[in-house]
Amino acid sequence: MTRLRSALLSLLLLLVSLGLVTALVEVAARVLVARAAPPAGGPARPISRYDAQLGWDKPPNGEQRIQRSEFDVTIRTNSKGLRGPEREYAKPAGTRRVLILGDSFGEGYYVEEEQTARALLEGGLNLACPPVEVLNAATAGYSTDQEYLFYAREGRRYGSDLVLVFFYYNDVYYNTSGMGTGGKPKPVFEERDGQLVLGNVPVPERPDDSAGRVAGLIPWRGSIALRLLSNRTSAGAPRLHGWLARVGLVEPLSREPYKEFWPVGGGHRDEVGEMWRRTALILQALQRDVQAAGGRLAVLYVPARFEINDTAMEEIDTRFHLGLRKAPNRIFKQLKSICDAAGIPVLDPRPALRAAERPGRPAYYPNDGHWNAIGNAVAAQELVPFVRPLLPACR
Repeated sequence: MTRLRSALLSLLLLLVSLGLVTALVEVAARVLVARAAPPAGGPARPISRYDAQLGWDKPPNGEQRIQRSEFDVTIRTNSKGLRGPEREYAKPAGTRRVLILGDSFGEGYYVEEEQTARALLEGGLNLACPPVEVLNAATAGYSTDQEYLFYAREGRRYGSDLVLVFFYYNDVYYNTSGMGTGGKPKPVFEERDGQLVLGNVPVPERPDDSAGRVAGLIPWRGSIALRLLSNRTSAGAPRLHGWLARVGLVEPLSREPYKEFWPVGGGHRDEVGEMWRRTALILQALQRDVQAAGGRLAVLYVPARFEINDTAMEEIDTRFHLGLRKAPNRIFKQLKSICDAAGIPVLDPRPALRAAERPGRPAYYPNDGHWNAIGNAVAAQELVPFVRPLLPACR
């Protein structure tokens, strides 16, 4: 009886100790995310707001610090809501202008302003044929349709000689969806008799889904610590994540490809064909507007990390069975075909980014998936000789 009582007491002490450690870990995790979150009530100068025509845009004179495990950056917008230096609508006499349209890769919210492709491209072009201004009108989460709508409403006012679209693979899907990344409502074009017809406007405001969240995170099994563990292992250690999921400590990963991956794989032929048809019409419409404003349109293809890193490609292929290794050029080939037919110059920086992606010195943040300072520098280096002959009297 004494031995049994002793064993039960030891077990009780063990369970209490484990409970205390678990509670301390959970408290520490909640303190960590609370410190990284904006102050209560939201940032005093937000960098994103609801927009009835675009879904969202960047307000003037915004400022916000963005902290992630891989970077800590402060984003500022100028008086017209663009990231970068203050610029008037009227182009200075004798100055050439480049306007960047795109999503988070173009906006560069994950590096400081002086490290962005915009800043480095402007510096490189001014060494070759000054004066040149490069303006950053990219907005995180935008797809090509929103970029076109932004240009028609606001971007054309800058009188740019060249409009440069940063095109990412998921644009293909989101150009046909009324919901953007993160589930935010957005406008969407339908095709009728070969013409674009705008729908979902005014864009519905996103309902408040903050209930149950902690600093923007949805707990896993009621725990923020497990949510942080799940997010970290899903991005950086998929095999470990799979083992932890089997014992219930992290959220299981879906094996069904997300719709944004459909154009990457070889299936869903009819749906993907419609995505590309809509994308082609949007690019053609944007080109017409740019030409009508006296400018020229060009495209930078922005590869995902899995397109230039063999390990990342293996992880995505193993999870979703996309056939990437058999057809790694599927997205770029289709985009180039569309651009060639429309006479739109397109740049493929994949070889340069692949060469820059080295163990211990990546060009992308391995977990976040965006370019780091190295990736931005490589993109700018590739862009300078591509853009220079497209500008007036800048050979």
